[in-house]
Parts: sequence; C-alpha cells; structure tokens
Amino acid sequence: MDSANGGQASNHQRAQRIWILCLVMVLCWLLSGIATAQQYEVIELPAAAVTPERISGYERAAKTLATSRKPEQLTADLKRNAMIYIEHIVPYTIVRKENLTKMGPMLVSLEKSLSGAQRINNPGKTDLLKYIYNGMTKVAKGNHIPAARINAVLVLGRLDSAPYDGATGRPPTPLAAAYPALFDTLVGLYENEEEVDGVRAAALQSLHRTAMYGFPSLTAENKAKLTQLMTDLLDAPAPADRDPKAHAYLQRFAVDILHYVSTPQDTTLGKQLISISTNEEQPDLIALYSASQLGDMTTQLKGQVADTEGVLKSWSRRAFDTVESELKRLKALDRTSAMPVKQPPSPDTFLGVKEDKKKKKDKSRTGGAMMGGGMGMDDAMMGGMGMDSMMDGMDMGMGMDGMGMDDMMGGMGMGGMGMMGRMPAAKPQPPEVSLSRRRITSVLQQLLRGAVGSPLAEIPDTPAGLISAASEEDQKVLTSWVDDVRPIAEAINDDLLDDKKKWMESLEEQRVALAKLAGVELSDGEEDADQDDRRPGGLPMFGLPGNQPAGLPGDLPAGMPAADAPNAGLPADDLPGAN
Repeated sequence: MDSANGGQASNHQRAQRIWILCLVMVLCWLLSGIATAQQYEVIELPAAAVTPERISGYERAAKTLATSRKPEQLTADLKRNAMIYIEHIVPYTIVRKENLTKMGPMLVSLEKSLSGAQRINNPGKTDLLKYIYNGMTKVAKGNHIPAARINAVLVLGRLDSAPYDGATGRPPTPLAAAYPALFDTLVGLYENEEEVDGVRAAALQSLHRTAMYGFPSLTAENKAKLTQLMTDLLDAPAPADRDPKAHAYLQRFAVDILHYVSTPQDTTLGKQLISISTNEEQPDLIALYSASQLGDMTTQLKGQVADTEGVLKSWSRRAFDTVESELKRLKALDRTSAMPVKQPPSPDTFLGVKEDKKKKKDKSRTGGAMMGGGMGMDDAMMGGMGMDSMMDGMDMGMGMDGMGMDDMMGGMGMGGMGMMGRMPAAKPQPPEVSLSRRRITSVLQQLLRGAVGSPLAEIPDTPAGLISAASEEDQKVLTSWVDDVRPIAEAINDDLLDDKKKWMESLEEQRVALAKLAGVELSDGEEDADQDDRRPGGLPMFGLPGNQPAGLPGDLPAGMPAADAPNAGLPADDLPGAN
C-alpha cells in the first residue's frame, strides 16, 4: 500500500513539473503566434450551453460519473451531461488565450478523476476514459493555440487502459499501446515536420511513456515503426529552427525508446550508442547519456567495440574538456568579481532635495562599535593607548603566558565573548564549488557506468557495459582505466576542498591527469602569464611599449628585448620599407 501511495505521489509530482514546463512553453508559442500573425481557431458552442450555471451542472455530472460506485446512479442523462462537459466544455475553454490560467487546473482535475475511478474500479471508468480521449484528440489535432494542443497531447500520452497495480507492482498499460488509433495519432503528430515543434516534442514524450510501460502490448509492426523513427532521430542533425541542445534532449528519448523495444540479441543500438558517445561533434547532453546507457547492456555489445582504447581516450577527452571549461568559468568569475561596481546616484540628487546631515563623533569611542555593534572599546579600557599603538607594541607571535595569537582567538566563540572551547564548525562549500563538483562528478559517473556498469570507480561483481563484452586483453585496458580514474574521482569529491582557491588548484592537477588519459599534450607555456594584462584581441594596455602616442621618440629603451619591438616576429619582407 505504501508503494502504491508513493507511486501515486510520484506521478502527481511529475504531473506538476510538466504543467510548469507547459506554462513556460505557453508564453513562447504565444509570442511566436503573435509574431507570425498566425490565426488559430476556437471551438464555438451555443451561448445557452456555456453559462456559469450550465457549466457547473455539467461539471457536477462528470464528478459523479468518476466517484459514484452505484451503477444505478449513472443514468443516461448523467452520462450525457458528463460527456458534454469533458468533450465540449473543456476543449471550448482551453483553446482560448484568455483562459490560459484555467487550463492546468482543469486538465489536472480530469486526470485525477480518471485515476481515482480506475483505482477503485468505478463503473463509470470506461465512459470517463472514452470522453477524455475524444475531447483531447479534438484539441490535439485541431488548429488551436499550441499551448492547448501540447497539453492535450500530454494528457493523451498519460491515458491508461489499465492503471498501476500497487498490490502486485504491475506497471500501467498506456492506452496508446493497446489502442492502435491513439498510437497512430501520436506517431502522426510526431512525424509531421510541418507541426509546431512543441507539439512534436509532446508527442515524442507520449511515445516514450508508451514504449516504457506498454512494450509488451505493442504489436511487432508498431515496434518496427518506433525503431525506424527513433533511429532516424538519432542520425539526424538538428533542424535549422531547433537549438542543438534541444535536439540532443529529444534524442535522449530516442535512446530510451530503442532500448525499450529492442531485444537482447539486437546489437544495432549498442553500436550506435558507441558511435554517438565518441563523436566529438555531439553535445555532452546526448554523448554522455549514450555512454551511460551502455551500462545497461551486456550481450548487445558483443563484437561492437572495435577499439576499446580509442573509446576510453575519447571519453577521457570529454572529462578533460569538462574540467577545463570549469576552470575557465571559475577564472571568469574571478575577473567579474574584481570589476568595480559603481552604485547609481540617489534619485534625490536629481530632484534637488537636500538633506542636512549632522556628523557627530563620539569621542568616547576609538573607532566605532566592535563585535557587530554590541560593545565599543573605550579609551579608558585601553589606558589611553590607541589601537594602532597597542598592535605595534604587541608581539604578534606571543600572547599571554606564551599563548599564540591564533590560539587565543581560537578559544573565543564567534557568537560572543569568553572561552567556549567548541570545535569550529565545518566550512560550508561555496556554491560555485558545489555546482562545479556536481557537474564533473556527473560526467565521470556516466562514463564509468558505460565502461563497467557502475557509476562508482570500481568494477562490480556483475559488470556490464564495455567490459562485459570485451576480450581478456581489453578487460585489462578497462581495469587500468578505472584504476586511473579512481584517484581523480576521489580528488574531485574531497571534502577538504572547501574554498574556490583550493578547488581550482585541485582541478589543475586533475586536468593534467585527464590529459594523460585522453592523450592530450599540454605545453609548458600554455598558461599565458600576461593574458590578464592585455585587452581583448591581444592589444597591449596603455603605457606599454608598442602603444605609445604619436610623436614620441621611436628609439627603443636600452635593454628592451627585441621580441617586444612593434615589428617583432614579422618576416623581413613584411617590414615597412622592405622590397
């Protein structure tokens, strides 16, 4: 029962996330529709049928159909009113731009009603399922605002002919897997390249759920259709109007669908995933995901890995590039934070408002409040000695009775005075370090999973991935690679790296280690010491030789290296005055 409740809660959370995504997509496509001046259709109903009183009555009938366990209550008139609400009132409402805020709650309510009716085996569950299917199909196929169509397609993908069984753990059976008409509708929406990209993406997500839960119910013909469509998606470059990262995200659905519908004897997908994961042109989003999915395979990889060492070098190069990009990003943050931020002037200055400020100096204080504004240090307490004089006269290496200054300060709690004797709390990880660590760790985990079937830097008792199909010689190569990656992973997750400086120093070391694994040659002078002293484009800053104002003497200062001369490095033929 707990499992069933957990599954239902997970489904509701997933539905909420999807509605949030849809809300974001709504704004995008509304703006797109305005920009292209595309005219979308609305669903018209008689005015007498859409009064608040009539709509409220139809909605009550739909709720009664979903909740009543007494067949005698489900009269023909009640079913008719429920059908009017679900097949007509709901589509009429959600296809109008002014009702965007009503769309989510209305569709969520329908899905909950169907889920509850199916869970309690309500006598009206079949009629309820049919009405929702008819109403959402009408919206999904029509020329309506994309927000309504996307939501309708997602609802169709979540319709189940048989719900999840919490007692036995049996997964749900998607309606699209058991009802060919719905499967054809989703495939048709996805295949149509003239469709709105959001509608195609929603159809692909619905097909993903159909394959994940309904593959036992899919016919051989439908499995073959999905295999062809998803293979084409993996092979196709991003369309001109689609961001490459968005295309890579959609390709992840294709990887999953092919994995769901394939057989253990099919080696095609394994070969394709290896090719994607080692293709330098592929974004990390799909390349790393393809590598990680190899960790679920064993027999499918037999004979598909022609060059194990080459695959590992390519994967190591992705990890190396990730570390290098993180170093560049963190260094850029340093440069950004070092830039002075000029505060805007007060608005009062523009209005001519003057404020009299009387500066009073408290002569009983030496320099303001201390300890967060609590206690000030009095001249009398200091015996007439100023703070600077006191610090000059104190030996910084020694305190009272031979106690060092650090020891003395360490005995004082940060929250107040006195010797508390508490151990200092662990320093929190800066957010930039945590995010960087998370990204690099995710990359290493996906690569390790593809190599040995585990995200940990160790070979499990029942390995999968590349090592499961490797020869004895290649197994040694894989084992050695895992041994080399292990200290890198441990260093990345070292808790002592609790500030950005320590973290970046460690990343420099791991960058060198990964470069060796990837076969990347690092030159000794790769880091340009004077890079920060130059303007973009390599121009020297003002005041340096080579950028003097016109009219100054052109002779070089004594001892100036020839390489710093304005024409240094140019062939003799390119020098001014050369023949």
